[in-house]
Order: sequence, then structure tokens, then C-alpha cells
Amino acid sequence: MPRIRKKTSKRVTTNQREKIKHKVSAQRKKVKKQSRKDKVAGKVQKKSRKDPGIPNAFPYKDEILAEIERQRREAAIEKQHRKAEKRAAKVGARDADETQSQVSGKTGEGEEIIEKEENDGRGFDGVMSVEKQPIAVPLRQKSKIGINGEVKAPDVPVCPGPSTLREVLDKADILICVLDARDPEAGISEALLAIAKEKGKAVVVLVNKADTVPRESLVAWLSYLRKTYTAIPFRVSSAFMPAASPYDHSANKAKIQRPADDATGTKPIWAWLRKFAEEGKHNESVVAFMGVTNSGKSAIINSLLGASVLPVYNPHSSEAAKLPYTTTVAQEVIASIPGSGNSKVRFIDTPGLEFEREEFSGSNERQASRARDILLRCRGRIERLKDPMFAVTHIISRAEMQDLMLAYNLPAFPKGDTTAFLAGMARVNGLVKTRGVLDHAGAARIVLRDWNSGKLGRYTTPPVANASGQPALGMDGDEDILNGLRTRKELRKEVKLVRLTPGKVDSRNVILDEAWEVEDEGSEGSGDSNEDEDDGVDDESGPGESDVEGEEDEEDEEEAPELLPAPPSPPVAKRKRTVSFAGLAGKRRRG
Repeated sequence: MPRIRKKTSKRVTTNQREKIKHKVSAQRKKVKKQSRKDKVAGKVQKKSRKDPGIPNAFPYKDEILAEIERQRREAAIEKQHRKAEKRAAKVGARDADETQSQVSGKTGEGEEIIEKEENDGRGFDGVMSVEKQPIAVPLRQKSKIGINGEVKAPDVPVCPGPSTLREVLDKADILICVLDARDPEAGISEALLAIAKEKGKAVVVLVNKADTVPRESLVAWLSYLRKTYTAIPFRVSSAFMPAASPYDHSANKAKIQRPADDATGTKPIWAWLRKFAEEGKHNESVVAFMGVTNSGKSAIINSLLGASVLPVYNPHSSEAAKLPYTTTVAQEVIASIPGSGNSKVRFIDTPGLEFEREEFSGSNERQASRARDILLRCRGRIERLKDPMFAVTHIISRAEMQDLMLAYNLPAFPKGDTTAFLAGMARVNGLVKTRGVLDHAGAARIVLRDWNSGKLGRYTTPPVANASGQPALGMDGDEDILNGLRTRKELRKEVKLVRLTPGKVDSRNVILDEAWEVEDEGSEGSGDSNEDEDDGVDDESGPGESDVEGEEDEEDEEEAPELLPAPPSPPVAKRKRTVSFAGLAGKRRRG
């Protein structure tokens, strides 16, 4: 029977009250669980407290409010002025050449210009003409930032270089192989160095990112590499480092101008180039920088020149992660060698090395090769891999168990057991699904995120340890570089430091005759739509893995689960007969 009047009492049944309590408790548990997940993922943002304002009893409230309003008006006016200046600068840059030609072509206007300069408008009743002036520094050129914040315009021209790697090898006099100090031997290409030796090129090994490893590790690697090559340690300038590097403490503070001339290792390089020019009597030496993707070739050239001439990789830029490498084509930069008179040097910046396809005997070797390439290049969001297990398995197989336990505060687990390691990571970070199932994939993504961002510091030691432990200090500036580095104990206090087994020298053949081409925007857009769905890090495999990428795609196709066949399109549906039970119910009632 329907309710006739409004219910006056708020009393409900016990079942209804308990049901409401259960829903409230479930909602609170859900919110707490989500907050824990957000905290682990780093999505927790501190709530900014609302400004309570000025109390009404404060005696100078009106004056303070008027001052605040005046500051707001000044800020708005200043913003409008900056917009107008930018707009005028764009127009001036576009018409600078036309204005310069008009000024130089009209000789009769020289006297009028002098009169206008002498007459500042005080003795002239009319309106003086406003002429566009050429801009001294084009907007497209980036500025050089000194230690004292002084901005200087770079005067180094950038020219297009050779189109293939073979042309670069034929043109270059010196080959500088850029290595990562965290795993130097993994970045050495055996085939490339053999070709350079066959052509009679001078080879220099540049151990970059020296500030990310302990001093003991760098000393051992320099001693090991200098038995075969000319090895120089290097650290790029602060202006060309990633903004969120854990080794750069100023990045955590307010945005400040970082110096572009504080690189370490520039003096030994310039001294070696000066000596090479004097011995060979070269007026212009050609130096080619080569190495795997994201080894720091462009940043090294910028550090040597003290200006931002070439674009460098920015891990926080979404546009930078679209391409497999930052440098798409070879570029040439000409500079003068300091202290050598008229001798000049031509730097050639090249894209990352590309290797020929490698034959694998099994899927495990293919997975290991793919993980090695992705982790070595460390480009893009590698934690967004669809299946991050193979990459973490490669890390666990090379890492020391005690270092991982100390880094992540984990209980003991069998050496090389990825499942036990990820189970401990999931328990420590609260990654537990319903019914107590541990989230191994989420734990693996945490490890890959730390690897990519630099929070998980790593270092290696050479295969043959030097008995003395001291490198052959045959170059000026080695002691200054090594004294500025931190020891293993000091570095462990700042980052999660893990020791890895050293990688092997890359024995794959290098692609020499494939031309470098600039990626079209249309192809980038079409490739990015499925990038995260397919692998999440198609670009992590690097430009040097164009052939390996094909194997990765084949592998993904092989590992993809078999989908059910698509159901056949249903035929044209016929109208079904429906049975109504209303009449039967009525008959039962009447009966």
C-alpha cells in the first residue's frame, strides 16, 4: 500500500543502519588504499593552505590592501610590456635584413639620420618617424650563461655534416668515443674501433658522466682503459645536465641560471688537440664524436664551446621522447683551439650508433639483448613498458644482492631471484592487491623509474683490477678531476648505490652506409599514438638498435597472447515473439 503522508520519524531498521556503517567503512578503506598507491607513485601533492587574509582589527589593513592592488596593477602592466616587446622583436627579426638594406642603400638619408640623432625631439613640434632597428641577436640562437649570470650571444655557426657514418670516418682526423662512466666497456663498439684503426685515425676514449660514479671506480677504469687507449675523464657543464638530476642539488631549489663553463676535463682535451695540431701541422683538425644514444656527445661539444650550440636531451620534454635520439643528423661546429695561434678544430656531432641485426639462438638471449640496449641508453619513460619484468631481471642478474638490500631496505633473498626481490619490493611499498596478491609489475616499475631518474646509482669495476689502484696520470688535470669526486661511502649517503658486473664490449657490426634523415612530423605523430600501447619505450632501444627494434616488434608479436577469433557478424535479426505474462497473472487472479 503506498505511503499516504510524509514520514515524520528518522528511525530506521538495524539492518539499514549497519548497511550504512559498512558502506562508510568501505569508502574510508578505499580512500586510504588509494592514498598509499599515490604516495608510492609520487603523485601526492601537498595541499596549499589558504591565506587567511588580513584581520579586520589590524590598524593598517586599508593601506596594505591598497599596496597589494598597486603591485597587481604594476605586474599586469609589466606583463603587457613583455608581450609587446616579444611581438616587436619577432617583427624586427623578420624585417631586419630589409631595414639594413634600406639604410645602406640610401646614401642621401645619412644626413637626415644624423639630424634625427642630434635632435631628440625637444626642439621639434611635429612627430618624428619611428624606424625599425635590426636586432643584434636572433631569437633562435640560445644564449651563453656565465657564472655571474651574464648572458652572452654565441657566435659559433652550426653547419650540416656528412650524411652517413662512413663519410664521417673518412673526413675525421680524430675519433672521440664517448662512454658512460657507470659502465664504460658496454659503450665500446669493437667494429667501429677496428675500422678507425684500419683507416689510421687517432682514437680518444672520453669517459663522460664522471660525477655519477665513486672515485675508486673511475680510477680503476682509467687505469684499465689507458692500457689500450687515450682515456680522459669528463663531466659536462651544469647548464647541459638534466634539470632533475639527483647529483645536482641546485635543481631542487628555485630555478636559477646554471653556469655553462664549469665543466671538468676540458683542459686535457684542449691540450691533447693542441698537441695533435702542432705535431701534424694541421691548420684545421676534424674531430668526430661517436657513441651510443644518450651518452652525452652534444653536451660535451657545448661544454667545450661554453655555449648552448647543439640541442641536448631533456628527459622532461615530451617532444624529446618521440624520437629515438636527439641528434637526428650530423652537425659541424668550427672553433679555435685556445693557445695555438690560428689552429682551428671542426667538431662533428653524430647520432647514436646503429647496429646490424643480430641472430639469436633463443628467446632468452633476445630478451637479454633488448634489456641491455634499453637500460644502457636509458631514454624516455622506460617504466611504462608493457612487460617490465625482463628489464628488471637483467638488473638483478648483474647487481650485488647486498647493495639492493641496503638500497631498498629489503630482507635477504636468493641471489639472482627476481621473483623474491620483487615480492620484497611490493611488501615494502605496500603494493598488495585484493586477496593478498603482490603487485610484482608495480614493484618492477619502481625499480625502472629509479634507474631512469638516477636515484638508483650504479657503478662497475673493470674485469682486471689494478694492483696499485692508481691510474697512470699522464695528462694535466686528472688530479683536479679526481679530487672533486666523491668516494663510495660519501655517494651512498645521497643515492641508492648499487654495484653491477661490467658489461661486455659490443661486437655487433655498425651500419655505415645508411643515410641519416630528419624525422617528419607526420611520421612522428603516427608513431607516437601507439608508442605507449606497444612498448612504452620504442625509443629506448636507441637509434643504434634499428635492427634490434625489428626483432623487438617480432618478439612482441610472438609473445602476444592468442586472441579469440572475432565473432561473425550476426545475420539480420528477425522479430522475436515475446510472451507476456500479464494476462496469465490476471487470469490467475480472476480464477
